[in-house]
Amino acid sequence: MKTTFPLQEVIEDIVNAEKSLSSALMKLSYFGRLINNDELINYTSKELNGYNVNEEVPEYRKSIGKLRIEMQAYTHTHHGVLPVSMLEEPFKSIYKYVKVREGISSIEQLGKEATLDGDSNKEIGVAFPMEMLRILQTPARKLYQSDVRIDVVGATLCTSKNIIVEIPNAIRTKLLDFVMSIAKEFGYYIEIETFNKNPEINNQTINNYMSTTINNNGDGNLINTGNHNKIENNVQINKGDLKSLQEELRNQGIDEIDIQEISTIVSEETPDLENNRLGTRANSWITNIMNKSLNGIGKISTGITVNLLATLVKGYFGIV
Repeated sequence: MKTTFPLQEVIEDIVNAEKSLSSALMKLSYFGRLINNDELINYTSKELNGYNVNEEVPEYRKSIGKLRIEMQAYTHTHHGVLPVSMLEEPFKSIYKYVKVREGISSIEQLGKEATLDGDSNKEIGVAFPMEMLRILQTPARKLYQSDVRIDVVGATLCTSKNIIVEIPNAIRTKLLDFVMSIAKEFGYYIEIETFNKNPEINNQTINNYMSTTINNNGDGNLINTGNHNKIENNVQINKGDLKSLQEELRNQGIDEIDIQEISTIVSEETPDLENNRLGTRANSWITNIMNKSLNGIGKISTGITVNLLATLVKGYFGIV
């Protein structure tokens, strides 16, 4: 009996925003084992189980950090912010970002709690190692000058809690781009026996798609994925140029009602400019367009990708 992997089911899991990403990641992990693709296995395992402290995390799991410190000045305790830029290297680079290492199930649960909480000004933080407080003493004394000796007695590396909501959105859009790319290459129902007749070539194709979709950190780069893709490398959306954004979306076959929706979103929603990320509504709009493309709704260009849509919207905000 031939084994067939139903890639279509993975796509349905991804586009269903109400469904945990664990389902899609587990299925892709199984697919990776069927085709003996270590890169796919490693990626899905880390997203499911979390990243170890000594492992580098993807860019979408990073957010600019802010050092909140507790200082003791004689008998008085003070609290303040110490710019990470005041630290010496290599610590300035090490503590530039808060890195979220938890598995996707934990992140989704935290995201639900953050959404219910409703306070976008709240932060998440990681306690600064006590043994490393020594590196904060000199810059803190330079910033907070006093007649008495100041000692940093505690610190937390903080960032906006919005990163917890944004991580699942980033994974969902990247996975959708990846899975649709391999579906166009191998079909929506992949016969494993046929695939494994040319394992090296086929797995290299899978890895290439992973590099250009999942592991691609250059979301600002235009990628031409086929003859039906009308966006070329010389197309540029200037910051605040809504007319050009709308025109390029029309060129890609996006329905007018969807163009008006994203026009409203970009006028109302503020992106995370510090971390070069689109907002939740913009990401949801991109996912919705890809879902329509998958189901053949409208006249959306067959070459449309998540990266292309993100590039256009980011161009409007001046994100590069």
